[in-house]
Amino acid sequence: MSDVKSEKIIRHLSDKWKGRSCPMCGTGNWNVSDKVFELREFNGGNMVIGGNSPIIPIVPVTCDNCGNVVMVNGIVAGAVSHESEEKTK
Repeated sequence: MSDVKSEKIIRHLSDKWKGRSCPMCGTGNWNVSDKVFELREFNGGNMVIGGNSPIIPIVPVTCDNCGNVVMVNGIVAGAVSHESEEKTK
């Protein structure tokens, strides 16, 4: 699944970050990914399908200057719907 609602996450970031710069290098040029990734609980290197292990949809936001990556929860930011997250459980 890679259907990111770009306008929603950019609005969310603008509202919450209020123009903050990168904590690593001090610049303020960010690149918001158009893909959603999954953050899973570590299980000793074994892939666990199903079960009760939560999967968190993550949208990476990368500093254009130094490459620092901030992971933003896709559901909280409005990039993906909560229903999409329920399907992955």
